[in-house]
Amino acid sequence: MIESDLNTIIGIAEILFFLTMTVLAVYLIISLKKFSSSISTIENKVIEMTEQITPVISDMKIVTDDIREIADRAKFQYNKIEDVSDSVITKGHAVVNTLESLHSYSRNLLENSRNFISALSNGFRSFKNKLSASSFHEDQKVIFHK
Repeated sequence: MIESDLNTIIGIAEILFFLTMTVLAVYLIISLKKFSSSISTIENKVIEMTEQITPVISDMKIVTDDIREIADRAKFQYNKIEDVSDSVITKGHAVVNTLESLHSYSRNLLENSRNFISALSNGFRSFKNKLSASSFHEDQKVIFHK
């Protein structure tokens, strides 16, 4: 092969190489433009979503604050109910203790009354028996003395 043929082949190869590089550069530029356009579209959609989500987040904050307020009120009411129930239980115990004391006092009073009536009855019976016995002895003395 001759040197000029080799230079021609190298020249053709260089032309093909530069043409290929140019096509690849153009393809790369077009791809970068599409990528940039996709990024811009995504960015715009993210901005749109952010604009749409912002009121939702704001509303959620209001709802969260309302729920917190409801929970605080519920805790307050629960504490009030707990205090009232403790008070009712304490007063209930006091009523039960009072009723037990009253029952014990009335039972003791009834037992004492029964014992007192029984003692009076036994005393009266004894007194009557004594009177009967003494009048019987008096009658016996009178009979024997006559």
